[in-house]
Amino acid sequence: MKRRFVGQVVKGVGGVYTVSDGESTIKCYPRGKLRRQGEIYIGDMVEVECDKEGIIESVKPRKSCLVRPYVANIDAVIIVIAPVPKPDFTLVDKLLIGSLEQGIEAFIVINKCELEGAKELEEYVRNDYRDQAEIFATSVDENIGIHSLCKRIGSMFVCMAGQSGVGKSSILNALLGEDKCAIGDISVKSARGRHTTRHVEIFRSAYGGQIADTCGFSMLEMPVIDPAVLREYYPDFEQFAENCKYRDCRHDCEEDCGVRSAASEGKLSGGRYERYLKLYKDAVKRWNNRYGNR
Repeated sequence: MKRRFVGQVVKGVGGVYTVSDGESTIKCYPRGKLRRQGEIYIGDMVEVECDKEGIIESVKPRKSCLVRPYVANIDAVIIVIAPVPKPDFTLVDKLLIGSLEQGIEAFIVINKCELEGAKELEEYVRNDYRDQAEIFATSVDENIGIHSLCKRIGSMFVCMAGQSGVGKSSILNALLGEDKCAIGDISVKSARGRHTTRHVEIFRSAYGGQIADTCGFSMLEMPVIDPAVLREYYPDFEQFAENCKYRDCRHDCEEDCGVRSAASEGKLSGGRYERYLKLYKDAVKRWNNRYGNR
């Protein structure tokens, strides 16, 4: 006998989706139009008609979504970095912009905090990002900070993101209290992590929340943002922008720019400002590619 229900997509591999109705899961295939559009994200609430197998008929409106990794309806993103491999702060900035654009909270987790260089990294992160995200220092091996992180997540639906090799899967396993995810190691030659996550999948935490594990680094894509408003995603620029000559200053090459002056004088992180310029140029290029020069 066929039945219809609304459930959550908790896993997707090769066009086949696992949907939970809250009590059990069923293997589902998207209706032809949805399959052609490729518009189903992990975390989506979908309407399913099923017998032995399910057919996804429609996707319910999303409250948030991230693109590459494709995940929907999350409450917060956990950005994981570590002393090794060397942190990619452009990636961190992209994730923060994507979170702000979608109204999603952001946590930055400095993992492997027992390693050499971790204290300096934490100091740098707290100085540059204290106004943009909550910051945690963790070590799975030393059992540091995991309980605090798990308690803070509580019943939220969160997404794990970051470079390969920073320990996302180790943190996830610790939060779940069991080994759900494969753990990769670090290539000694390149000091880069080897990818272990092949798809996005949602797990339930011990505190009643949900955690989505993602491929993270190589698949990340920042949303297409009007370059004129990119500065609005940098709250740490605001106090210095008051000194800009022009109200609509983009903090790029305008004269008498308060943000540029603050960066050159060391009042604002020079590294963060340089990354802003890089992302601003990228935003201009992507905006023009989509909408043309305006």
